[in-house]
Amino acid sequence: MSYQFITTNAQLAAYCATINQSPAIALDTEFVRTRTFYPHLGLLQVFDGQSAALIDPLNITDWDCFVAILTANHIQKYFHSCSEDIDVFQHYFNCIPTPLIDSQILASFLDNPISAGYASLVKKYLDVELDKSEVRTDWLQRPLTDKQCTYAINDVLYLLPLMNKLKALLLDKAWLNAAYQECQLIVDRKSEKLDANDAYLHIKNNWQLNGQSLGVLQKLAKWRYNMAKTGDIALNFVVHEEILWKIARYKPTSLAELANLSLKGKEIRLYGQILLDMVAEPTNEIAPIKRITSYPHYKKIATLLKQAADKIAEQTGLSNELLLSRRLINHYVQWQADKTMPTPEILTGWRKPLFEKKLNEISPVGNN
Repeated sequence: MSYQFITTNAQLAAYCATINQSPAIALDTEFVRTRTFYPHLGLLQVFDGQSAALIDPLNITDWDCFVAILTANHIQKYFHSCSEDIDVFQHYFNCIPTPLIDSQILASFLDNPISAGYASLVKKYLDVELDKSEVRTDWLQRPLTDKQCTYAINDVLYLLPLMNKLKALLLDKAWLNAAYQECQLIVDRKSEKLDANDAYLHIKNNWQLNGQSLGVLQKLAKWRYNMAKTGDIALNFVVHEEILWKIARYKPTSLAELANLSLKGKEIRLYGQILLDMVAEPTNEIAPIKRITSYPHYKKIATLLKQAADKIAEQTGLSNELLLSRRLINHYVQWQADKTMPTPEILTGWRKPLFEKKLNEISPVGNN
């Protein structure tokens, strides 16, 4: 199928006018994100079932018409594995496309792996073999080859018929609404903004520190997060998280001691004194981070939840990995210990009627 290659504001405005009344559009992005904090957009792919386009973002300056399409409630936005695409739209357009439907999520309700690839689903449901040889392309280089463009446009050309197939199957099995809810959960999670003050909570082995050491880690992690955002540098390319942990634990007082903690020479030259100053500053003590496995009856509750998921999977045909993830178990265990926390996902939405009876049997365990 032919497609339009859009490189100017005028071309983009004309194309957006063409697809403005479409009931659904397939979307994909190509970007580079190796050593940077933010994804660097190289190409946008769009298809509404009639008109296909590759949008070159490098010279376009007026995106208002496109953002209007992205946020139009009457147009469903189809993606496959949308998480990183959402990062692109948040950074470049300050929005998340809505309403958003993810074919990977829909396929997971049909006994496919929760991480099923686009090419495998196109082969399974449409019997089309896609060439994925350009997956490692540098999408910021110009000019793009015909092969690269064909690869890119195929990521949306087959998404519409694939989605129509998945939706019909899910409607027949009465899981379509549940799949839509699961897509919304992805959007809700991506909408949450990380507070720089909480960056230390994402440092590996943070639970091994306490008191003043944890306070130092909080300062270091906040500094690194802000440096990464400001300089558009991947977090671990500022200073690796393992080094931050060591600095908080051993509290070096000299550049030589920083070097002994495996901080590289360039990092010492750029940040050495800053890190030492943060260590030397008065620091508030922070209460130890409670490791999830130390919560009351963690192992017993986790086991019972898994058993419940096994039974639900047998009854419904849904996969265990869709029904119950480690994250969902952890949130439920934490909520059992502190009912002021938000209601866990397995007690909301489409999972609630499936799990509720069994969770009522499990809940008293956490309160004994």
